[in-house]
Amino acid sequence: MKSIKTAGILAILLLGTGTAFSQSRKTESTKGVEQSNGKIIQVDGVGHTLNYTLNGGNVEVSGGDNTVTVKGSARKVSVSGTGNKIYIDKVDNVTIEGGNNTVYYRSSGTKSGKPNTSLTGVENKVVKQ
Repeated sequence: MKSIKTAGILAILLLGTGTAFSQSRKTESTKGVEQSNGKIIQVDGVGHTLNYTLNGGNVEVSGGDNTVTVKGSARKVSVSGTGNKIYIDKVDNVTIEGGNNTVYYRSSGTKSGKPNTSLTGVENKVVKQ
């Protein structure tokens, strides 16, 4: 009985330690997949509403009707699909493909104060807040 209890406690401790030291997060749902590892945020699918913190990495969003809020900065935001909205504090480069996607930003580290943009498709926008 004592060995079973000890084995149970060890299993719980190891599971908790593995979770605490995990540096990446990947969640699969009926909406698609979202993943982050502290340097890259990836969101694939439809209808996600997600919040992240990032310091200098990249954001990649594909699919439709996703709303992603990023506290901090990104070197690059890439969006493909339709109806995606990305809110970010600071971004240097934005690439958008598809239709009706919007990236809202507060500041940029470029000399002009506006991110470098590449827009392909219809009704895609990069808007300063």
